[in-house]
Amino acid sequence: MIKNLSFSIHGSLSLNKDELLSNIKLDIKLHQWTVIIGQSGVGKSTLLKVIADLNIPKNFTNKIIKNIATETSFSWMAQNDLLLPWLTVIENITLGQKLRSEKIDLNKANILLEKVGLINFAKELPATLSGGMRQRVALARTLMENHDIILMDEPFSSLDSITRSKIQKLTWSLLQNKTVIMVTHDPLEALMLSNELFYISNKKLKPIKLPTSKPLRKITNDNLLYSYKYILNLLKKSYKP
Repeated sequence: MIKNLSFSIHGSLSLNKDELLSNIKLDIKLHQWTVIIGQSGVGKSTLLKVIADLNIPKNFTNKIIKNIATETSFSWMAQNDLLLPWLTVIENITLGQKLRSEKIDLNKANILLEKVGLINFAKELPATLSGGMRQRVALARTLMENHDIILMDEPFSSLDSITRSKIQKLTWSLLQNKTVIMVTHDPLEALMLSNELFYISNKKLKPIKLPTSKPLRKITNDNLLYSYKYILNLLKKSYKP
């Protein structure tokens, strides 16, 4: 478990000897959402894998160091919900306990299904569910595991705009006091959800000043519209063809 109030990441990341991230330093505060934004191919998803000690392809060179407890546990939410198609919804949610040969906590699983609005679909297979419903199952599975840090790799990007808005709000409401590190290419999503926001430019991680209002922000007033346009402009300047 993490004992401090924050942890830091620093170092560099290369792809085929070409630097993607150069001497970055990122301080992660616990119990809040840290969001990293940037165009595709700048190393956002690979950085998440490095943080979680997941295997990265051999053409990446990782020189990033973390000062975080070795026993820290991670959950992963991705664009792909990663549900096993031959298991029912409740079997997918409790899979971690089954693989660890633990007693399966069906009561907790059912409570989480209630929270994500899927209690009536507990015995359904993933193929019968919509994209938004599948992502809600993935969210329930993440909550079931109750890990220290939740890593989110553009988990809403495959959803249509209306479903995405609903799942964003649900996810934030259920994870608002968790330690979340999310990467996205969507400036509106980043502005809505982040406590701390960084963008990748010229191989560096740079902070973006956010409004004083707290997430979940509604982009309905001039101040937030200004912030959105400011973030969008920063991204346009940093993008490379």
